[in-house]
Amino acid sequence: MAEVVQHNRTQWVTYRRRSFMEHRLFWCGQLGLSDLMDAFDLSRAQASKELNAYKKAHPGNIFYDLNAKTYVPRSSFAPEYETPNSERYLNDLLELSRGNGVANADWYSLRPEVFSPPVPVRGVKPETLQPVMRAIDSNLRLSIRYQSMSSPTPQIREIAPHALCFDGFRWHARAYCFETRGFRDFVISRMLSVQLGSDAGIDQAEDSDWGTKIELEIVPHPELSVSQRKVVELDYGMENGSAFIQVRKSMLFYALRRLGLDDIARSRPAHQQHIVLAEPSNVPIEAMGAK
Repeated sequence: MAEVVQHNRTQWVTYRRRSFMEHRLFWCGQLGLSDLMDAFDLSRAQASKELNAYKKAHPGNIFYDLNAKTYVPRSSFAPEYETPNSERYLNDLLELSRGNGVANADWYSLRPEVFSPPVPVRGVKPETLQPVMRAIDSNLRLSIRYQSMSSPTPQIREIAPHALCFDGFRWHARAYCFETRGFRDFVISRMLSVQLGSDAGIDQAEDSDWGTKIELEIVPHPELSVSQRKVVELDYGMENGSAFIQVRKSMLFYALRRLGLDDIARSRPAHQQHIVLAEPSNVPIEAMGAK
């Protein structure tokens, strides 16, 4: 058993080191002994052994450039351990620019300045979130003092939350409301006080809007030029001129608003609203208006 564990650990270590090598080779275009030494606290001899082993296993991927005095990828370079992912790379750079930790942060030697427009903080207090989480876990009632936008003053509501959802700006608790006798979303930051109650006795499977998935097909705005439509297809990862996005029916309104596909978007010119729904008639009309 000990031999098996050691073998698995050796394989994992090798995989990690080779993933790092390919990450540097792909994104930076070079890899030196010092890179391996710093990343994994290796001696020069150990780093050289690792590089030579990789070169032997994948001769078509790497060679030593005598002029640059470093290893560089060949034109036939094809990663075996680290699949390049632009979305992950950019998200990690964004998190690093904000001072947040990311996995394998020391792999990123190229760190250009990154800026993202700040989003106002949505103040979810720990003392509010904690009972919400416990209620979800144990199917309990919550008595909340809630400030909705449809009432001028806070109201006491009895709810039974079963899930969390994020609309891109605010966190919601998806919950059964005992007053309206239906499932709806409650913005957690608008819960002014929260008190745990008894067993809710609610089956979340009855929340049909949460369980129902709707597929949206988006296409470039038809009034864009051919060249403009092509870059929009690239922007949204479209294939054959369209892309499909699956959302829960309960979150459809928020998804449409975030994509600029709500009712207000219809009045925007093509150069402002780059995408439209391929089949808007398939979207429930109530999802297009204000909420």
